[in-house]
Amino acid sequence: MRKKTICIIFGGISVEHEVSIISANSILNNIDLKKYRPIGLYLTKKGIFKNCKIITKSGKKQFSPQGYLTSFKPGTKKPIQINKNISIEVDVFFPIIHGTGGEDGSIQGLIKTLDRPFVGCDILGSAITMNKILTKELVKKEGINITKYEIIENSLNDKKIKMIKKNIGFPCFVKAANLGSSIGVYKANNEKELKLNIKKSLNFTNNVFVEEAVIKAAEIEVSVLQIKEKIFTSTPGEIEPSSEFYDYNAKYIDNKSRLKIPTEIFKNTKMISKIKTFSALAFKILNCEGMARIDFLYGSTINKSSKKLYLSEVNSIPGFTKISMFPKLLEHDGIKYSSVIHELIQHALYRHKKEKKLAKILI
Repeated sequence: MRKKTICIIFGGISVEHEVSIISANSILNNIDLKKYRPIGLYLTKKGIFKNCKIITKSGKKQFSPQGYLTSFKPGTKKPIQINKNISIEVDVFFPIIHGTGGEDGSIQGLIKTLDRPFVGCDILGSAITMNKILTKELVKKEGINITKYEIIENSLNDKKIKMIKKNIGFPCFVKAANLGSSIGVYKANNEKELKLNIKKSLNFTNNVFVEEAVIKAAEIEVSVLQIKEKIFTSTPGEIEPSSEFYDYNAKYIDNKSRLKIPTEIFKNTKMISKIKTFSALAFKILNCEGMARIDFLYGSTINKSSKKLYLSEVNSIPGFTKISMFPKLLEHDGIKYSSVIHELIQHALYRHKKEKKLAKILI
């Protein structure tokens, strides 16, 4: 049986470029080579595609970007054109570009144009989950708790500062509305810090929001994996960040954050069941497909003294590094890293086949 060629797309124009490279190489080292032939397609920070060769360094495989692509060939089984004489067959694309250009529907739109199967959310689900404000509004309508927030668009003014002080209070968090990996996220303990952090966050995006802080929050994460029509939610895990909160440094740099699977903060299984139910519900109403990581915060706020569960955000292309929660949570439930990759590829093929069948019916 012929091995299927899996094109892993990574890099990108996002500030999460380096994380994407780590995720891509991690997939490369865990994909089942008996079933699949992985190839790499690297997107530079300037938005230029490069083909890759696979090299071995320190006993690990990694993608090494080479020459620029000359073009794409939509509607063919060989959509990647290396040069005048060489084009590459692709059975499934595996986009692993985190953040801007990867999780916002952009790369999914390109692959749709090429008419090839791809792993993960479609264009709509990607665009929705990339926008943290829209995500909050949609899950709130379905009865899932979210923290109070105020939106800052493009610039700051004194009227908005007064609203934040009145409705949100301190401490609070300033967040970029459409980034991941805790980039553009800052804690503010007073008005001076609030103004400074809003300006810093506006360097990353035009849309920023300020939300109330969950006091001494427990950070709970759930992995969701779709296998054809079945949605599997993992055992919830808890993060003990090395920093005051789970920022970029705590996630990827110092390697000191602790992951506890399962989480130990709940005394009964009722809350665990609630988290899993909310995760599956959020996955459906946000039009997610294939995979997602659902993040929650558990604790009290200055406005509500009793501890509650709040949905924080949804990641449609979660981290795939060796320390990432998405594969670790699924491995805890008996789904090996290589099996996660396999199921995602199989779902991509299943969805594409279903879409092609529907297209024929419509014609």
